[in-house]
Formats: sequence, C-alpha cells, structure tokens
Amino acid sequence: MRLRALLFMLLIIEAATAQTIKSPADFLGYEPGTQFTWHHKTVEYFRHVADMSPMVTYMEYGTTYEGRPLTVCFISSEENIKNLEELRLANLVNTGLAEGEEGNRQIPFVWLAYNVHGNESVGMETSMDVLYTLATKGHKDAEEWLNNMVIVIDPCQNPDGRDRYTNQYRATQSVIINPDPLHWSHQQGWPGSRSNHYLFDLNRDWVWQTQGETQQRLVLYNRYMPHVHADFHEMGPNSPFFFPPGADPWHETITPWQREFHKLTGEENAVLFDQQERLYFTKESFDLFCPSFGDTWPLFNGAMGFTYEQGGGGAAGLALETSSGDTLTLAKRMEGHYLASLATIQAANNNREKLIEEFNKFFTSGVTSPSFEYGSVIIKGDNDRSAIEAFLQQLDRNQIRYSAATPTDKTVKGFDYLLNAEGSVKIEKGDILVSAYQPQSNMVRVLFEPDSKFTDSLSYDITGWALPYVYSLKAYAVKGKLAAGDGTFELPEVSNKVPDGRIYAFLVKGTGFNELKLMAALYREKINVRYALKPFTAGDTEYPRGSLIIARGDNPNAGENFEKKVSELADKNRVQMETASGGFSQKGIDLGSNYTRINKKPEIALAGGEGTSGGSFGEMWYFFEQELEYPVTVIPVSGLVSADLDDFDVLVLPSGTYTKAKENILEYVKGGGRVVAIERAVSLFSAEKGTKLFESVEKRKKEQESAEEKEKSDDTSLLKSYENSRRESIKSRAAYAIYKVKMDETHPMAYGLGNPWFIMKRTDIFPFIADGNNIGYILENEPVSGFAGSEFQEKVKNTLVAGSEGIGRGEVIYLPDNPYFRGYWKSGRVILGNAILR
Repeated sequence: MRLRALLFMLLIIEAATAQTIKSPADFLGYEPGTQFTWHHKTVEYFRHVADMSPMVTYMEYGTTYEGRPLTVCFISSEENIKNLEELRLANLVNTGLAEGEEGNRQIPFVWLAYNVHGNESVGMETSMDVLYTLATKGHKDAEEWLNNMVIVIDPCQNPDGRDRYTNQYRATQSVIINPDPLHWSHQQGWPGSRSNHYLFDLNRDWVWQTQGETQQRLVLYNRYMPHVHADFHEMGPNSPFFFPPGADPWHETITPWQREFHKLTGEENAVLFDQQERLYFTKESFDLFCPSFGDTWPLFNGAMGFTYEQGGGGAAGLALETSSGDTLTLAKRMEGHYLASLATIQAANNNREKLIEEFNKFFTSGVTSPSFEYGSVIIKGDNDRSAIEAFLQQLDRNQIRYSAATPTDKTVKGFDYLLNAEGSVKIEKGDILVSAYQPQSNMVRVLFEPDSKFTDSLSYDITGWALPYVYSLKAYAVKGKLAAGDGTFELPEVSNKVPDGRIYAFLVKGTGFNELKLMAALYREKINVRYALKPFTAGDTEYPRGSLIIARGDNPNAGENFEKKVSELADKNRVQMETASGGFSQKGIDLGSNYTRINKKPEIALAGGEGTSGGSFGEMWYFFEQELEYPVTVIPVSGLVSADLDDFDVLVLPSGTYTKAKENILEYVKGGGRVVAIERAVSLFSAEKGTKLFESVEKRKKEQESAEEKEKSDDTSLLKSYENSRRESIKSRAAYAIYKVKMDETHPMAYGLGNPWFIMKRTDIFPFIADGNNIGYILENEPVSGFAGSEFQEKVKNTLVAGSEGIGRGEVIYLPDNPYFRGYWKSGRVILGNAILR
C-alpha cells in the first residue's frame, strides 16, 4: 500500500515537472543574447511553450520559398483560448467585415511581429523572452493582460533572410567576440540578409503582397484583424531607439484616435525606457504616409500600427563598438525590444474599451459616410485581362469589395486617371464598380486617391501609388454613390476548344502579359511563334500590332498533337485564341508577311552576384521564375568578365556596376546579342564613347552648362541653412513619384503596354537618343502623382524612359527606370516581356 502511494506521488511529481515551461536559456542551452538562434530552434521553443501551457496555441500559417515554417502563437487566458474562434468572429462581425449577429463579446487582439528583415536579428531572440514572460505570468500585470486581450506573437516574418544572417555570422564570428566594426563578422557580403529568398524587402510589400511570406501572413491577419500591430526593426548601431509617435507626414486617413493612441503608447514606452536610463527619440525619420509598411498598412486597416527601431542592425552582431566608444551587445538590443513589447501591451490594456469602440467605428462609418471625395470608381471592362486579373487579386487581398457596375445610357462626369484630368465615362456592361461605401472605405481612399496629400515632402518612401497607374487601367473616379449591378463581378471564362483536325494557324490578340506568358510557354515547348508588326483583320476580328500567329507551317515537326498542345497552353495562361483556315487576311498584312516576325526559343542570361543591386537582381529573378515562368541562367558579374555568351540570345543586366565585364559585354552585343540594361546598368553604355547614348548625354551636358547662369562667389543664394540641408537635397530628385510616359506604339517594346503608360520615377534622367529608338519618354515637368523636387521637374521634361540602339550586329535596350518596381508595378511586366521575347 505504501509502495503504491509512493509510486502515485512520484507520478504526480513527474507530471508536474513535465508541465514546467522551460526558459529560453534552459531550452536552448545558452543565455539569450550570447548567440544567434537558428530559426528552427525558435520554432521548437514556441511549440514547447504551447505544449506546456493551456494559455498558448501554436499555429503554422505558411511556408517560405526555402521551405521554412511561418508560425505564430496566440497567448491569452485559458477561457479566451478556448473561445478563440468566437472572439475572432465577433471581431469581424462587429466591424461589418463578416456577416453574423453583432454584439458578442469583443476583446483586443495585440499582434507583435518580429524580424521582417533577416539581418535585424534581435527581434526573433526577443520574441522568446516575451512569450516566456506572458506564458509564465512573469510580469505583475500579465494575468490582467491575458484576461483582457489576446496577444499574437510572430517570432520571425522572414525566416529565410534570418537564417541567411545567422549562417553568415556564425561562420565568421570569433571564439572571443570581436566588437571591432572592421572585423569580418560585421561585414555582410552580397546579397545581404535583410530580404527574403527573392531578395525582396518584405516591409515594403504589405499592401502589394507580391511575396509568398506576405500573402500567407496577411491571410492570417485578415482572419483576426488585430487592433494593435507592432513591427520590430533595427536601425544603424549609432542610433539609440525609436518609438512612436511617428514623424510627419501622416496620411490624412489616420484618425484623431489613432494619433492620440500613438502618443499614449509613446508615453508608456518612455516610462520603461526612462527607468532603465535608455536614450530614445520620437517623431523623427519614420513617417506614416505610404501604405507599404508594417505600421501604415495596419493603420489603414483600423489598427494601431507601430514601428519600433532598435539601434543595431546586421553589422552589430553579438557586440559592436559604436562611434561613442561604447560596446553595443545583442543582450542590450534585446532589452530595448522587450521593453517596447511590454509597453505596447500595457498601452492596449489601459485603453482597451476605446480601442474596440474606435476600431469598429473605423469600418462601420465608411459604409455610410466615406471620407473619400469620390464615392465610386469605375474600371472599364475592356482593359487588358491580365491587368484586370492582377488588379482584382490586389483588391481581394486587401478585403476591398467590388461588383459589376450598372450600365447607364448617359455619360457620368469623373476623374479620368489616364488623362490625369476631369473627364466623363459611359458605364457599360462588363465594367467594374469599386464603391467607397463599404467597411474598407479608408483603404479604398488610400489606394485610389489620384494624388495623396502630404504635409511634408520629406517622406521615408514612395509618395505616389494610385492603383489605376500601377496597372495602367482605364478608370474613372466619380463623386457620389453609383448603383451596383446584379451579382459579383467575374471575368468571362477562357476556353479554347481543340479544333477537329489540322488548322492553318492560331491567332491571338497581343493585348497584355497573358499573351507574353503564352508566348514563353510555347517557346518552352519549342513551338515557333510569329508576331505582327502591323495590324490586320482576319475572320472579322481586328488584330493589333504584337498579335501572335502560331502557324502549323512554322512548326512542321509539331506532330498531330499540335492543336491540342497549343489549346491547353492557351487555357492555362487564360488567353482566348481564334483559328485561321488560311493565310490571306481580310485587311492589312497577311499571316506570312514580312511584317510578321518569327522567333525561336530565346536563351536568356541574367547577371547577378557582387556588383549588382540585390533588390534589382531579385526582382528580375522573381519575374522569370514566378511571373513569366521561363528558364534563365544566372551568371555572376565576376563570371561575365570571361564567359562565352555566344549561346545566349538575351543578356539582362539588373541595376549595378559592370566595369570589369565591360569588354566582354560589348563584344557580345557587337556579335549580335541583345542586352537589356536596367537602371544603373545603363551607365555602362552612357559612359562608353562610341555609343549613341554617350553622344546624347554629352550633348545634353553641354546644353545645360551653356544655359546655366554662372554662380558668383558672393551670391547670397549660396547661403543655405545647415538644418535644411536634407530638404535642399530633395529639390533634385523625385520621391518615387509617378510620371506619364508617351509610347511609340509602333515599336515591339510597346506592344500591349497601353498609351500612355506610367512609371515610378526617382533620379536617373537620360536624354533622347539621336539615331536610336526613343520608345518611351516623358513630355511633362510635373508628375501625375507624388512628389518631385523643383530642380528635378525642370530637367525631367523631354527625357527617355525606354530606348534602344544598335551596336555592331546587336542591340542594347535601355530602361533607366525600373519598369517592374518592387515586383508590384504590374504593367511593367509587359515592357520587360517584350524586351526579352520579341
């Protein structure tokens, strides 16, 4: 009996011990802050805490491109965790974002998000300490917090970048940690570890959602719609700590309550930081204007969005000597984010009732009283299908509702985005209506405002982003509320019936990116394709320049499955085709005309590695793999010095420096190759004597020098305020402003692009090319949206956006501005695809 009782007691003790939550130090085997933790170990720790505590739920919400899990933990009281689904639904229903019975219990969701930048590595380390504190109620107010709120912790938004950083640092760190900034552990080689697998900056992807990590994270975000979202970052190691309020400019949709709560949260942070005698700053550098970020996008979704910035960053490592002579340690950096995490939770708890009230009002007020001056936006149904597809996907991901528009007999006045002026529109069947009278009314305003107003031109990032310009859509913003049509809007299905027997040719209107994807897919199957250099009419259908002709006569070895294969590829790429029984056209050129150009599968090389911009290279890499779905050979810049490029038809040079490889690249072009030079890569040719671009640049320099007045040494305009030096510098650049581009529609590079087109502009300005092709150009001083400095405006008129010239037997295509900016400027896919495939 005694033995049985003893065994029972031992089992109780063992069970109690098994339920003990280990501290991060006990679980990892080292003190936090003394080593960088692998991502998989942090995931294991989050699982451990969830397994040990009924107050914690672990969830995997996705997978990175390299196969690492994306995870969160929900932490709250046992009762709240049991009722998590009911709390989630109440939150959505009470805002009007979901249907159901209103009035059920609603409590704040507070979302703490760490490590969106891989090399801002303190975040993931801190997340384990925050989780442990909450799960063990290691703070005096933890129990109250967990009774009143649900806290969500995302330990690492960018696992691929984070492990890239950990690998690099662990491979170079010394046994005795060396804080000298010159030590190689503090030097991050190409491409760095800030970005994700495709080298995209995930903190500039929130509203655009081009990357898998962002897409999957925001599906989860939209399921819960948190009331507070804090995004934890690092900045340069010689800065202390930044917490809210944010800097000017603030977007006009940010409510008075959101502004007040920023101040309240800043005050909570100040209490904790003052107690620890830590330095900090507020209201500087980090503004709240552009919707791309982890603070602004949540703000435009009704939440309290914050950026926190701890001094440190990738160069800081485990310890770094700063400019003041102090040694900044990882442990010290962790303390900053830990304090900010607790302050954020405390501020939310103190104001939880008003958080709920104002959050609900943010959405419900838009249904009846939108703040947007235009109550409705009409998107014409005859826009290019691929542009509409991408546009509607953008709306869906941002929970913006749309419908079919009700056709009208009369024209309606409205702002014409393409004209950038007031105009009128006749609403027809197939048009799309985006109404501002909906829960996401504020997001509609943010994304459709033709030119968002800013109180200060010193913005952190882009200053123009209206969606009709991004997708190059015929669109009209109309004042007042327009009636929705019957049912939701759906694009017509694409279905290409496989012809009975053999056909002469398939015909495809060349209107956009889907047709280029089909072209790429056909090339991969070794099916030759023609495209028309002039318009023609066949079978009563008009075909514009760039239309595709997929002829049996060009593919004699295609076999009996030719029709079936082409039809299947067209369906896959959502391209509607027609068939031709012969080559004689009703009007215009015939199908075998010399004004149709036949191409075989092009072999593509892409420069990468040290010397290229990681971001620019990543965009091109992503474009080929995820958008065009076409194989590409990546060659390091160091390899371009001596590589045999004869087997490649096209060489793409992302923004970068190619001086060492110049001779080989020039020989490749002279021998018949095509080079596509993007952004800074254009300077390789603008500085090369003998190119037409060089001659044009030199001519423009001389013209400007002769036109400029000579400055005198006693000119008082030279007296500039030191305080305003940054403001003076922006006179000569555009803050990522949108400019209208006039296109030469007869050139293959412009096929399917639309005219006018729009591009994101910043600094580089090039003149027209004499004896070359000036394909796209800017004819106006002012941008259609965003900020451009006065000196920049004076110089940008009549300058080149896309051009080309022949060198030897080859060709160089110049794209001095990025047409595929951050992967979200979807209209730019067309000009890139044309440059590569046509």
